[in-house]
Amino acid sequence: MAGFNETTTVQKPILDLLVGIGWEHVRGEDLDRNREDVFVESDLTAALARLNPAVAEDPARAAEVLAPLRAMVLAARDDGLVVANQRFVPWLRGQQTHRFQGRDGYEPVRLIDYADPAANRLVVSDEVTMGTPGHECRFDLVLWVNGIPLVVIETKSRTSTGKKITWLDGAKDIHDVYEPGWPEFFVPNAFSIATEGKELRYAGVRTDLEHWGVWGATTDPITAHGWDRVKRAVELLLTPGMVLSVVNDYTAFELKGRHAGAPTLVKIVPRYPQVEAVTAIVARALHGVKRQGLIHHTQGSGKTLAMLFAAVRLINEPALANPSIIMIADRVQLVTQMYQQFARAGMPTIEAPETAEQLRAALSADKRGVFFSTVHKFRNAGVLNERSNIIVLIDEAHRTQEGQLGTHLRRAFPNARFFGFTGTPIADADRNTFELFGDPDDPGHVMNTYGSDRSIADGNTVPMHVSPRLVDFQIRSAELDAAFEELADEEGLSEEERDAVAARAISTRTFFANPERIRKICQDIVEHFYATVNPLGMKAQVVVFDRGLCVAYQQELTRLLAERAGDGAPDESAVVMSVSSKDDPDWQQYKLTDAAEDQLLGRFRAFGDRLKFLVVTSKLGTGFDAPIEGVMYLDKPLKLHTLFQTITRTNRNWKNPATGQEKLYGLIVDYVGLGDGFARAMSPANPETARKELDTATLVAQFDAELATALDRFAGIDRTSASFESLQAAHERIPDTAAQDRFAAQYGLVQGIWEALWPDEGLEAHLEDYRWLSKVYASVMPSDVSRELLWARLGAKTTQLVHGHIGEVSVNKPGVDVVIADEGTIARLIAAGIIDPDEEDEIEKGARTLTASEVLDSIAARLKRRLEGGNGTHAVYLSLAARLEKLRDRQFARAQESISFLQEMLDVATDLTAAEKAEDGAGRDGLDLIPDPHIGALTQIFNEYKPADTPVILEKVVTDIDQIVTEVKYPGWVNTKRGDRLVRTSIMKVLGQYRLPVQGELFDHAYAYIAANY
Repeated sequence: MAGFNETTTVQKPILDLLVGIGWEHVRGEDLDRNREDVFVESDLTAALARLNPAVAEDPARAAEVLAPLRAMVLAARDDGLVVANQRFVPWLRGQQTHRFQGRDGYEPVRLIDYADPAANRLVVSDEVTMGTPGHECRFDLVLWVNGIPLVVIETKSRTSTGKKITWLDGAKDIHDVYEPGWPEFFVPNAFSIATEGKELRYAGVRTDLEHWGVWGATTDPITAHGWDRVKRAVELLLTPGMVLSVVNDYTAFELKGRHAGAPTLVKIVPRYPQVEAVTAIVARALHGVKRQGLIHHTQGSGKTLAMLFAAVRLINEPALANPSIIMIADRVQLVTQMYQQFARAGMPTIEAPETAEQLRAALSADKRGVFFSTVHKFRNAGVLNERSNIIVLIDEAHRTQEGQLGTHLRRAFPNARFFGFTGTPIADADRNTFELFGDPDDPGHVMNTYGSDRSIADGNTVPMHVSPRLVDFQIRSAELDAAFEELADEEGLSEEERDAVAARAISTRTFFANPERIRKICQDIVEHFYATVNPLGMKAQVVVFDRGLCVAYQQELTRLLAERAGDGAPDESAVVMSVSSKDDPDWQQYKLTDAAEDQLLGRFRAFGDRLKFLVVTSKLGTGFDAPIEGVMYLDKPLKLHTLFQTITRTNRNWKNPATGQEKLYGLIVDYVGLGDGFARAMSPANPETARKELDTATLVAQFDAELATALDRFAGIDRTSASFESLQAAHERIPDTAAQDRFAAQYGLVQGIWEALWPDEGLEAHLEDYRWLSKVYASVMPSDVSRELLWARLGAKTTQLVHGHIGEVSVNKPGVDVVIADEGTIARLIAAGIIDPDEEDEIEKGARTLTASEVLDSIAARLKRRLEGGNGTHAVYLSLAARLEKLRDRQFARAQESISFLQEMLDVATDLTAAEKAEDGAGRDGLDLIPDPHIGALTQIFNEYKPADTPVILEKVVTDIDQIVTEVKYPGWVNTKRGDRLVRTSIMKVLGQYRLPVQGELFDHAYAYIAANY
């Protein structure tokens, strides 16, 4: 009787799926090819004749194409596989031309029919042998299109009883054995796949193993796994149409690693959310009525690449008739980054005009291609082009398009299509990204959503943890008040001046700038970094209150780093902030050119470089990609989308190139105490949030009337003149204090309406008059120069006084990291069927109340044996006994009390196991108490000492948590993202099965128990 093996459990089921979606099965040994041949040349020759009139006219001309194709595959060993693969792509896409013998001119050569995938010869072969005698390999499955091997699939057994086999073993075979050993076969390769029937991963040639991706759909359950997920991936990714689309629409090449040595050419293939987003954009661009859409993809998930792929699809779409694609960002640096990435990826016809005039001229002249710009270049541009095949793709849409600049951009292209990309859409009373870009017919006003929880589940980003710090201090208020009064008396300050100085002295910044606080926090940063982050090879970003504190923190960090290094070379910190010539002279040393900043950031990204810390306040919040950043030390109050964008700098995947250690999560060390602000930041915005409703027509009319009334005072004065005489004439119309007060009241009303309505188009006709009136108001009303001079004279003294009366600063470490979770996760788990919403808060039917004393007595019985042993006086056992006594009288009858009891029991069980290990390390007295070493402490407690009337549900939870260990543990699991994710997912399933919270303290305790003991 045949047993389970790789062929029967994985390879054959996948083969059957492929046949079901349009591939013809031809056994590898039956292919019309020699083993050393890359192509099935009979199929390729037939396709050349079908698709190329010159070859159809004379089939012998096929040899003129086959010759350069053979030469390209043979060149892979000398030129490198990725270079050869890149060189082959234009041939696959039909972009290569050739002058056939006997014909005039060059003609495009078509190898594949992309318009009708089914018109190609589509073959799947199993057990395909490649190579020459003595140097052969065998591929499990190969997908051929017209005789060209586009996909290689390596399968592994999912029933192995020996060494644990995973998709990674298959990926290693492809990456470490097949590609370097037989590179010729992979020159035409679109992508390769590795699977053991539980997970399926794919990648382009020479892709590092940690970057092999998963495939799926954003509409599928996040928790899908196992064969169902593999089957779904095959059905979505490996259809003939999708394979050909990856080749034709979604393949790019980019030079990477320029900051860490010689640049390396890498192949980029898409992620499934990018394909979904692009597909939605193209469909909407071709829609007869709808003209906009919103793409919500979380930070770090590849939005810029999605924009690149969208531009390629749109440019190549015949129905759009040679469109113009305009890429918009809100900062010059982001525009530069996008342009450079497109250029490195070989995107044709791209332009980034330096001035607004150049950009406007090109677009007004109806120039086609891809243009990069900031939104600011469209200020007051008027109508530039009324074509309907202009598509505007907008990065960070939540910032770029709110306000007048967005209005000007849309006015410049009245018939264009607008698509917004954002990782943090905003929906509040003033701004609503969903309303601005979304279509109400789209689910949640979004064409495509790829959230942070799905990105983490797919392994595209890592989870984020928060390690809270409590920065504590006391203000000696009475002494400070007395000292301030003494200072005020010495300076002869009036009551009003005293209030002004005091108000400014107790601002938030004063407390953040306390030198003692800075010293203590920097000391904590250095201690924490070198204890937990530096050993992993990662680096840190420090976010502080303002630019002045950037300098202060960097100087203190530099001092501590030098002190730590002793006589050796110290690690470094650097400031990245905007500095103008008008700023503090001491700041000028931190002013960087674009090139210098790029070089500095390159050093930070480079593994092994001594630059370990970047200190910022507002820069690098978006558009900065440094996977090596493992921790962010946050000492600045932030909220909502700004907080989310900032902390997600740490969520990129990274692997230590020296040790192979993967980044398991990004860490945020919080010195501000943002608390549930993190949850609010992670929570998706509600697209239904209503913006403030204003009767704009009535308010515009009122503004017209109030502005006219205010301007009546200045009748006859030339408001187009900016001369002194014009301003002096205006002052003469406000001759005294009473007139000044009346004018201030008038102006206040005009200003209030303006601020409420702006950027309504109805105000634009009055813009110049309003500006003129504002300048008159500013020149007439009293200035605060005297207050500024007063602060310049006493500010330093007063601040020093406040700092001198702040007691000792302490940085307290709770010792518990909190996992940041999307607040929508629970809802999705309910939708996925893991939690029954109707029974979420119910207790298992038939479960009776169990007193805490009964269960604690059972644990105490186990402890008693230890206490009576030779080590019974050990402090650990005495402590456990004391803790049990304190819990004697508690009872639980409701779900929440059961959860609380389980949490405490997990703690006790963990500590008991640790005690057993300690005693067992000194002797074997307690071994008779451990009947089965494969059963965890929790199960032992219940199996050996549970009361007869223990609720069934509690016993099941305990047993299932321990069962996780035997099912998912393997050596080193805790150091890999896959192992860590598998354990976490398994715990969530157990808790969800029994309608217990899948996040929070119970989950944390269970995970800690497993991680500590297995």
